[in-house]
Amino acid sequence: MYFGSMSRLKPAALEEEEEALGVIWHNHELGQCHEEQIRTVLSQGISPDVFERLLSKDLARLSSGNVELSESGRTLAQDVTRRHRLAERLLVDLLDVGAGQIDEDACRWEHILSPEATRAICTLLGHPRHCPHGTPIPPGECCKQWLDQADPVITSLDKLLPGNSGKIVYLAMEDKPVIQKLLALGLTPGSLVTLKQSRPSIVVQTGETVIALEQELAQRISVKKVF
Repeated sequence: MYFGSMSRLKPAALEEEEEALGVIWHNHELGQCHEEQIRTVLSQGISPDVFERLLSKDLARLSSGNVELSESGRTLAQDVTRRHRLAERLLVDLLDVGAGQIDEDACRWEHILSPEATRAICTLLGHPRHCPHGTPIPPGECCKQWLDQADPVITSLDKLLPGNSGKIVYLAMEDKPVIQKLLALGLTPGSLVTLKQSRPSIVVQTGETVIALEQELAQRISVKKVF
């Protein structure tokens, strides 16, 4: 039930529109952009008139039965998606919240993170490319410039110094056979790994197992530094 003042109706409506734009963005990633599909998804938990509001504000458009985002709608959708997925990474990587429990909190954070906070979180985490569920995080300017404002706590395995250790937080790859091979070797999220050498080849140790990895593969293994 709503107990706030009338002045809060506009922010609440804008949050609904941001959430709806994020839903449309994700559906486009899945190749599900038909109007009926979009309306069905938006009707589940969001105000029933939000789609019409997006159309009236020219944030979304209909084209041959499909829903498209206008330039301004695409910018907003990409931004809210980026904030949501970075919030998920922060909750999982630094706060150790289970991946199955993060969506509700991330939904709140996606509406309140400022551009400065979003950039700081991204830099702190080492500019992650995927959320904990494996979907891409839209890159920001900080990702393109790879700002050196802070030494990232989350980094790729190949960037550890020899002798340093890290806890694997996620494997940023889509090749299932490769992922299965890494898991079989003990390179699983949550496991501790130590970089033994970086040249001429990358050699790591997890438990009693010593493993040689290609550079490209090590770049896709993200670890949380152990200090």
